Amino acid sequence: MNIGKAIWLLVLAGIITTLLFEVNFVLDFGGSVVRQIPDPAIESEYKRCYQEKDNRIHDTAFGTIDNPDVQKEFISSNQARAAAECRALYPEVMIRTEESADFNLVDLKPRFW
Repeated sequence: MNIGKAIWLLVLAGIITTLLFEVNFVLDFGGSVVRQIPDPAIESEYKRCYQEKDNRIHDTAFGTIDNPDVQKEFISSNQARAAAECRALYPEVMIRTEESADFNLVDLKPRFW
């Protein structure tokens, strides 16, 4: 009798799941994924360079300019220049990384929300 109730509950749960969700059987058993990412060491040097230049830009703007509109314009125009200078010093280098893919058998997407 208990086996019959368990089977009945599983069938009912399956019906409710298919009514509320779109069920796609993916059967992805993993493997590896190769991705291109920026080199973290070079990116940290670029960010350090940019932050130093940005601090100097803000010190200059707030120390010498009284008009807030002029300060804003000065900061935004010099930030673009600083970013370009730092990128020239530390060009973006892409490296390949291999990551393990996730194990996935079924995708469920809600139908109504």
